[in-house]
Amino acid sequence: MSRKFELEALEAELSAISELLKEAAAVNDPVGCIQFEQRRTELEAQIQALRNANITEASVRLYFKGAPVIDSRGIEAGFAGKALGDFQEIISRQFAKSELGSLGERGPVPLKDATALMVTGVALGSFGFLLDEIPDQPQMLDTVLKETLGEVMDIIDAAGSDNDVNFEGAAEEIDSRTLIALRQFFIDLDSNKATIRFVSDLRDFSLDEGAIHRARIRTEATQIEETDTEKSGILIGFLPEHRRFELQLTPGELIYGSATKESTEQYRATMVAGSRAIGVKCTAKFNERIIKPLNRPQKRVYRLLEFVEIGQKE
Repeated sequence: MSRKFELEALEAELSAISELLKEAAAVNDPVGCIQFEQRRTELEAQIQALRNANITEASVRLYFKGAPVIDSRGIEAGFAGKALGDFQEIISRQFAKSELGSLGERGPVPLKDATALMVTGVALGSFGFLLDEIPDQPQMLDTVLKETLGEVMDIIDAAGSDNDVNFEGAAEEIDSRTLIALRQFFIDLDSNKATIRFVSDLRDFSLDEGAIHRARIRTEATQIEETDTEKSGILIGFLPEHRRFELQLTPGELIYGSATKESTEQYRATMVAGSRAIGVKCTAKFNERIIKPLNRPQKRVYRLLEFVEIGQKE
């Protein structure tokens, strides 16, 4: 059971116990009051512990409704396999983009084995599946796959939003190959007249037929053009925790955006070595993307891939 569902169940029981405690006090039932008070204390402790639990692995439930589903009894095998495959492909491509910065237009997706989610059960209620990351050993911090799953859910939610601006912001976080996988996911849902609900950890949202069709139109109409380029300028800002940079190319031209894991490690190594990186000239390789959304102005987005030259001795 996901943490969200466990919390909802415990909170519902807590509410019921609190009402029973009031009734016991109203009829002067001391034994009932003691029993209900003890149970309320136990539930409050369980709720607090669950809220503070360190859940570090990726986990999500996908619930389907619509034409391919018969209540909670079954789902068309072909549709289910395709939908799960589409979802996994989005995660794999987004993960690779986050780790490497950019992907080739063709060929195998790098690091794909590191993104495999396992079907660990069937979700009750409608019809759906439990997908979990099963790491080789326990993790103290959130896994990269869990972070990627959160990004993918944000992108999917924004794609179906009734606000174009939400999807424009999300589109800045994906590349052309991830867009293709996202587009196919919505085409398959829309063509089969299916709806979907996502539940992961503390997140829960659904896309109805209107949202799915809207997402399909947006992803089909959006284009992303990519090129890798090398630029030089003054590095005026770098946030390694958030992987963000700002680079002054000329006095009137500033670019900013995200940074890869490799470039972040290069920056940290420069600082550890005692060199100054901020405020000095550097040369770096960038992935430059031009995003052309439906009926909206295009945007230019940069991702810092790696530094060619960085740092100046103090």
